[in-house]
Amino acid sequence: MDHSTSLNFSQLSQEHISRLKDAFQMIDADGDGAVTRGDLREVLASVGKPCGDADLERMLPGSGESLGFPEFLSLMSGLSGEFPEEAELRECLRVLAAGKGQGDSLTVPLDELVQSLRDAGFADPETQFAKVFKTFGATNKTTGVRVFRGDSFLATISDT
Repeated sequence: MDHSTSLNFSQLSQEHISRLKDAFQMIDADGDGAVTRGDLREVLASVGKPCGDADLERMLPGSGESLGFPEFLSLMSGLSGEFPEEAELRECLRVLAAGKGQGDSLTVPLDELVQSLRDAGFADPETQFAKVFKTFGATNKTTGVRVFRGDSFLATISDT
């Protein structure tokens, strides 16, 4: 990581930092307090941002094989502008849900979300988004259909 770029932590809300801490702990599967290259590769691929060795080298240059939480916080804060805005994600989920008579709910059939991701160019969304689908997926008790709880997902990633 480029240590010459400092992050002004006062610009981040406590809630945002708390969410990033939760994300760090989710990525740090073995709980050793460090995120490795393999951890980064897997999580970025799972959210549709696959990265190559050169990308990982920029995140963990030289002999740095892992990130502690302060470095992770700085990295994720710098990347935050590269991900879709909440409003864009909300509108996409709303369009999928509206076609299924969900009203204002952002709960969408998981198979339709997967197909939409394929249509958008993701080769294997079931694998690429497996952690997200596991966390925010549910089975509708009435119909037995697997759904994606978009409201819960957006609440988790939202800054507000």
